Amino acid sequence: MTNLLSSHLEDRSTPQYFCFSIRCEVCGEFWYSSSIPFSKALQAAEHREKKELYDAIYQREKQRAMQAAGQEARELFSQCPICRRLVCDACFLICDEMDLCRECAGRMEESGEPVAP
Repeated sequence: MTNLLSSHLEDRSTPQYFCFSIRCEVCGEFWYSSSIPFSKALQAAEHREKKELYDAIYQREKQRAMQAAGQEARELFSQCPICRRLVCDACFLICDEMDLCRECAGRMEESGEPVAP
C-alpha cells in the first residue's frame, strides 16, 4: 500500500513549504498533506556553495516530508480489492462480504457504509 500511495502522491511543494496531494480515483476530490516548512526557507544563500548545500538539504527534507505525507494518507485512503483503484474513505465502503469502493459495491449490488461520511 505504501508503494501505491507514493506513486500517487503529487508534489505541491514550494521553495518555502513541502506539500503533497492525492486524488481519489472515484470522486476526484483532492486530499492535501499537512504543509511542512523548509528549515532554510528564510535564509538567503548568498554564495553558490551555500546554494548547493541548501538544495541538498531541501531534497533531503522533501524526501522526509513525502514519507510523512504517505503515512498521513494511509489513514485516509484504501485500495479497492476489485478495481484496484486508490479511493478516499468517503468512497470506500465497509460491506458485509468484502470492503469495496462505492462503484464496485454498486455494480455488485453490495450495500455498505463509508469508512468516513
